[in-house]
Amino acid sequence: MLFDRPIPIPMVDDLVHTDHAPFCSDPTCPCHEESVALDTVATMVEDGLLTPDEATRFVQGRQL
Repeated sequence: MLFDRPIPIPMVDDLVHTDHAPFCSDPTCPCHEESVALDTVATMVEDGLLTPDEATRFVQGRQL
């Protein structure tokens, strides 16, 4: 049947990085090595705003 498989939708827009979402889900994007953003996330862990697991997912672009 035609409806048995998901329909792939290619991404055509550029990846967007904002102050609220500095990391994207593309593992090859250089945003995952941005030192200022990583320092900000480390400070959030130190301040108790994120757990280490949440920080890891956030940097990987998997945390909302």
